[in-house]
Amino acid sequence: MTGRGFFRMVAAMTLVTAPLPNGPSLRGEDDTVVDAAAMRAQEQGQQQQQVVLDQQMQGMFYPVEGNAEKSRQQCLDRLLLQVSAVEEICGLTPEQRRKCEAAAKLDVARAMDEIETVRQRYSGRTVDLQNPAGQAEWQRFHQDAQAVQSKLQDVGGETSLLRKVIAGILDDEQRSDWRRESDQRTQYQWRSVVDAGMVQLDVALGLTAEQHEAILGLLVEKPLRINQAKIWVHGNHFPPFVCRYGLSRLDQAKLKALVNERQWKMLGQFIEQGKGMSEHLKQQKMILE
Repeated sequence: MTGRGFFRMVAAMTLVTAPLPNGPSLRGEDDTVVDAAAMRAQEQGQQQQQVVLDQQMQGMFYPVEGNAEKSRQQCLDRLLLQVSAVEEICGLTPEQRRKCEAAAKLDVARAMDEIETVRQRYSGRTVDLQNPAGQAEWQRFHQDAQAVQSKLQDVGGETSLLRKVIAGILDDEQRSDWRRESDQRTQYQWRSVVDAGMVQLDVALGLTAEQHEAILGLLVEKPLRINQAKIWVHGNHFPPFVCRYGLSRLDQAKLKALVNERQWKMLGQFIEQGKGMSEHLKQQKMILE
């Protein structure tokens, strides 16, 4: 090929590949594939910011497999076990047991109705986390979800209909037996929390057996009112903090006299941690004050 012919070919190729004035750019098939992939990635990112609350509620509101009926039955079974315990200790008559069972069923039904009210409030709604309004709604939803999660746990508690019925139907002898059993159960529940906290104190402070028993004795003598179910629902995480808060409620002079200066410095850190966690523990109704 001559030099002149070569330059003609280059010029022709330049005309073919150059964009037309005021016209669309010529695009290859690869460009289309890349653009489609980018659009899919953008759509997926947007979808990740869209939260369907119905999907969230099933698992958050109903602890047993996200199933309302199974969760209701588990809660009722727990209350009926309490009724059986009262019957074993107090010797309930058939009529007394029937009243207790009816109260337990009403407590569970009331809790489920309250949960359903919240579920309907958010049913069918999708939250957009990309805008402030959606973020605010997501925060409100989480606050309501936390309140809902505690409802089934609280069923049968101090303010429940079951507790009121039990107190009302027992005769003097039965009431005395049940009060004694309740006191023993309270002591056992507090002792389990104290033991969990003392394990960490033993390791951190290097307590002697005598020191261990002395601190244990002070804690047992001044129990906190606690909700054992809420404390242990997250495993072993919260019991030590409840114990540390219990330490903060003791006579600090007596406590300090039991340890040396090095141990007291470490123990003081534990006590401050307990104080720092106290508001959260109370808000979550682990500590009842």
